[in-house]
Amino acid sequence: MKLDVRGIIPPMVTPFTHDTEEIDVKAIYEEVEYLIQAGVTGICVGGSTGEGAGLSEQEVYTLNKAVVDQAKDRVPVIGGVIADSTAEAIRKSLAAKEAGVSSLQVTPPHYLWTPTTEGLVKHFGAIGEKAQLPILIYNVVPWVDINVHAMKQIIDHVPWMAGVKQSGGDMHKIADMLYVLKEDVTIITGIDDLLYPAFALGVDGAITCMLAVVPELCIELWNKVQAGDHQGALAIHNRLLPLWREIEGPNMPYLAKIAIELMGRKVGPARSPILGPSEEKKALIQQRLVEAGITVTV
Repeated sequence: MKLDVRGIIPPMVTPFTHDTEEIDVKAIYEEVEYLIQAGVTGICVGGSTGEGAGLSEQEVYTLNKAVVDQAKDRVPVIGGVIADSTAEAIRKSLAAKEAGVSSLQVTPPHYLWTPTTEGLVKHFGAIGEKAQLPILIYNVVPWVDINVHAMKQIIDHVPWMAGVKQSGGDMHKIADMLYVLKEDVTIITGIDDLLYPAFALGVDGAITCMLAVVPELCIELWNKVQAGDHQGALAIHNRLLPLWREIEGPNMPYLAKIAIELMGRKVGPARSPILGPSEEKKALIQQRLVEAGITVTV
């Protein structure tokens, strides 16, 4: 089983209202339409960039339903699931399925305790059996870092495993996953500052924060690599890197939203307790956008 996605799949930010930090459905519609018009090949909902770990089951449904409704089958929608237990992951997966997503992006349990490979096989197997949807394993949790051998065991034993999103800043694991698993499943990169080399290695696509912030530039980077224009691709990499360095970090969801709002798209704040940046930080983000050749509207 492989995912029905390839290329640039932004992990959309989740718009919240400024006063109550509730999901802003109107802003979701607008952001989905912007991404589709930019030319993305899919949308991932409720991932790390989308603050998915803090969403209730009802909010997972509301968010995914709004995205699915606005997408209108023009691009596939991947429902993100970040949960601390198999039971919670199943509940969120079913909520995303009810909303109409075509597949799921699921992390391992991300709290302190580390499951064994056998435990992970049972975890993803139980989710697949209940949700009956293709699953992209989001390999990002530092203390549940699934190596390529454990990943192969999960894929071999769970028929719903359709792909791996290798994140966590580990380019070595991308190389390993491609070498061992690419014939079996879709391999997606989740590393923002290494998009260009991952594309050159032959990943099937990307789901990273920068795709949600500046999708047009990331699409251009992808297209140049596919066309063999590595000089042009490197030039885009060098435009993106300084901007990413201002956005990355513990408050990344808020900084990504600041960058998006500087370009004129209204997505609101991150949820508490993530705090907004200083005016000096906002100015740096604006400066990096301008240096990358991106129009700032505020």
